[in-house]
Amino acid sequence: MAAGIMASTDMRSGLETYLSAAEGQTVTVVDLAPISSVGNARDPWGFTARWADGREARGVMLVKAEAGQLETELGPEFHTLARLEGSGVAAPPALWLDEAGEAFGQPFFVTGWVPGTAETRSLRQPEHHAANRIIAHDLAAAAARLHGVDVGPFTHLPATTVATAAADQLALWRAQFERHRLEPHPGLVYCFEWLAARAPVAARVSVVHGDLRFGNLLAHDGHLTALLDWEMVHLGDPIEDLGWVYREVWTPAAACPFEEFLAAYADAGGVPYAPAHLRWWRIFGEVKHSVISLTATRSFAVEGASVRHANRSATVPGFLQAALALVAEAELEAAGADRPGAQGAHDPC
Repeated sequence: MAAGIMASTDMRSGLETYLSAAEGQTVTVVDLAPISSVGNARDPWGFTARWADGREARGVMLVKAEAGQLETELGPEFHTLARLEGSGVAAPPALWLDEAGEAFGQPFFVTGWVPGTAETRSLRQPEHHAANRIIAHDLAAAAARLHGVDVGPFTHLPATTVATAAADQLALWRAQFERHRLEPHPGLVYCFEWLAARAPVAARVSVVHGDLRFGNLLAHDGHLTALLDWEMVHLGDPIEDLGWVYREVWTPAAACPFEEFLAAYADAGGVPYAPAHLRWWRIFGEVKHSVISLTATRSFAVEGASVRHANRSATVPGFLQAALALVAEAELEAAGADRPGAQGAHDPC
């Protein structure tokens, strides 16, 4: 406990020094405390800043976490939030960035405080279905708005094209898989090869959140107030977000079926797609989460990361099973389409 108190005291002092230099006047930090929903790549701390001229504001400091399940820097996330301001996308305002960790030895950035909670335990509780259905529709509309943002200002993110967006992401996650796996995983290798042979062409290049889902949003008074956790943001195929948002581990399908969510996305002006295109990204999502889990396990085994990562590899068989079921569905559909006179099956998802 003493170490935790000392750590927060050092952080507060460093944050005060940093903010005072940035603002050109004394800034006092009070009420600095961890936010209960600790993230996987960022450790969130809430605080109040008080300026010498009498101003006061709540903020959230997101500290880069130690070795874990993701390999992401702060800059792309912070600069994306800064460029989204005024776009109509529900995102916290970006305020300050200490990418070098000069203030107290750990890199961090600060956003403005947005009202709301990120509670997800109610997803499967019937008494919350009506409220969750509204939030799911808000999330669909937020995704459509994000995917419609002009990508011109986002030069801090690696460029891609409609032809290469899927292959670029596949190569990125395959490289991480090959760096961090502790055993061969032939099933995942097969999925990587299957996806590589069928990479779709995007309808457009968009800003892709990369972790769009319930749990990574704030809701207040029954509506979505902000999308959170932008650490995997990139330019790419917008349908990638749709392939991730309803995965089994966090789906709100009991409150709002996936087909209804997709219809709400379309009604809000979302990017069109073919069913097979979405299915490719759903398979990719299972593979990607498998790699994240393997990275977390290696971080614990090799780098001594948090014990909560120790058994993450146990999730991989379930993700792989879901991926292979979707692959089988695609293969059956392709076989049916190849038969003489076949009309071709329609996959509503």
